Amino acid sequence: MPAVTVAVARPSARMAAVLYLAYFVIAGIGQVLALQDPASALAAIVHVGGTIWYGIVALVLCRIFGDPTRGTGVLAMVSVVVGCVMQSLYYALGLGRGAEVLALAFFGLFLVFLGFLVARSTRTPPAIGVALIVGGAASFVLWLPFVPAALESAFVLGGVAELVLLLWLLVVGVRR
Repeated sequence: MPAVTVAVARPSARMAAVLYLAYFVIAGIGQVLALQDPASALAAIVHVGGTIWYGIVALVLCRIFGDPTRGTGVLAMVSVVVGCVMQSLYYALGLGRGAEVLALAFFGLFLVFLGFLVARSTRTPPAIGVALIVGGAASFVLWLPFVPAALESAFVLGGVAELVLLLWLLVVGVRR
């Protein structure tokens, strides 16, 4: 029986940017709610919803910069799914700091793989991908006890690189 191939259009850069921006808003609301009342069920629901939303954003980003069903795209998706599950369990069940740290490590791996996809793409400046790789690697190893505190600035670079990617997608889009 012959194989059936279905062509799926790549999502637009601006759509990805809007989804990404929505994630930042959801995460911000969750942080504000958690600061007001750390035991708030509403804060936990918003955090879990934001985490699921991030998984959707990750899928869209992998679709723009590569193939989420092959090679580096698969590694990126597996990393973000494990990170999302761990972080959702942390927020929903209060599993403790260990679950959050493990989630951050997997999100760091995701940023490394996404950075690789972005850096090798001709659609955006390679510097954005390199910054994602450095920030993601720092996020992955930051939780180890022997890692110097000087790496904390590299950890922040991952978040800044994500923000730069969001702005690039929103303002410039991607080159064809």
